[in-house]
This record gives sequence, C-alpha cells and structure tokens, in this order.
Amino acid sequence: MADILTLTTDFGLGEYVGAMKGAILAVDPDATIVDIDHNVRPQDIRHGAYVLYAAVPTFPFAAHVGVVDPGVGTKRRALVAVCEGAFLVGPDNGLLIPAARRLGLKEVRAITNRSLARKEISDTFHGRDLFGPVAAHLLTGTKVKDVGPTIKDFVDLDFGRPKKEKDGYSGVVITHDRFGNVITNLPRSLEGKAWSIGDRLRVSLRGYELTIPLVRTYGEVQLGEFLATYSSSGFLEISRRESSAAGHLNVGPGAPVHVVRT
Repeated sequence: MADILTLTTDFGLGEYVGAMKGAILAVDPDATIVDIDHNVRPQDIRHGAYVLYAAVPTFPFAAHVGVVDPGVGTKRRALVAVCEGAFLVGPDNGLLIPAARRLGLKEVRAITNRSLARKEISDTFHGRDLFGPVAAHLLTGTKVKDVGPTIKDFVDLDFGRPKKEKDGYSGVVITHDRFGNVITNLPRSLEGKAWSIGDRLRVSLRGYELTIPLVRTYGEVQLGEFLATYSSSGFLEISRRESSAAGHLNVGPGAPVHVVRT
C-alpha cells in the first residue's frame, strides 16, 4: 500500500497547498496525499482540531499534517504526536491533541532535527518547509526518536467536560460546520441517561432559549425548524433544517450551552 499523508489547513485551495504537496513529494514521490480540509476558518485552532478529530480515525496507518498556525515564525514549537496507527505533525498550539488522544496518544516529540526540513525554512510557511517534509520522512523510514526529544509540556487542548446540573447538563460549543450545525461537547454517552431520541429539549445558548426535538436526522422536522441530533463524531449538535443554526444564533467556539429534557 502506498504511504498515506493527509493535509488539514486553513489555507484554502491554491498555491500554498500546491507548494506543500511539492515539498512532500520531493521526499516521498510515492506518497498518496489526501486533502481532508483546507477550509478551516482562518486561525481557528479549535475548528481545525475538530476537523482532525472527526476525520483521522477513518484512515489506515497514515501521517496527518495539520496547519492552523497563527504563531508561525514565533518561538512556538513544532511537534510530532505519535499515536496508535498514525503520526500527527504540526504546531504546538493544541491543534493535534484531541485527534491524537482519540487515536491513542503514545508520546509527543518536539521537532529539533532540522535535517528533516527543507534547506531553507521560511518564517511564515512551516507547512511547506517543515511539517510536510517531516511527515514524509517518517513515512519513508525515519525513526521517531530521530525527530527530536519527547516533551510533556506541549500545549493542550480538549473540548471540555460537560457538567451535570440539577436540571440537566451544561457544556460549551466546540465549533460549527459548514452547514451551520452547532456542535457542542455534550457526548452521545448521555443518551439514555439524560435524554433519549424523541424527547424535547430546552436549550439555552448565548441568550437564546429553544425548545426543540431530539431526532435521528435532519429530515424529521420541517424546513427551517430547529432540532437537536448527534454529529457523526458523537456530540450533540443544534441544527436548523436546510439552514444555518450558527448564523441565526450567532454563536462561536466556547459559547456556553445548557440542555434540559422538558
């Protein structure tokens, strides 16, 4: 099987993605490069972390490069997260960590071996000059120990833990997807404990109060109606059929959410 290397960035399709692919193929000409998403919202680390979290478990053994990097060129470190069945390569800003933990994080290493990078490293394009080539080297046989030392003080990022309240659960918004579905950190494991499919939920979200049905899928309500369902990654999401719940509610990452079964 050809080496699989995935890319997730906030670059948009264009010359930056093309240049990254060229740098990867210069190291591993036989690599199969898969574009996961280049439409992560610019500088939105949490959105990029969710995209990786949602996508990377579907791959066989692969190297995953994530570049949402507002700190590029500063003293922030470059990392390799070594996981069960994968490497994740990118900046030390939390971007890689939720996906790495979902896969089974073994260790995190700082990239200090600059011989694995391109000869000249731009201050503003580490995706091309550092992350992509390092990932390609790992796929072609470079040992993880040769990348650099293990570290424990990497920047952590998680999606938070919901809190049980007297009348329900409180959590936060992780992100919203391109359809405007608002994805919370309330996990599917609450199904059967706090509420069940078919229940009506009262949702408090950034000043809005909604009473909406918990359904299996969007087509179970009328056009334009709000609903709650589960994202494909197993989190409760607040949606609006064939419309944008995020746009209507004007919510972003970190917004508090409270959910009660009525």
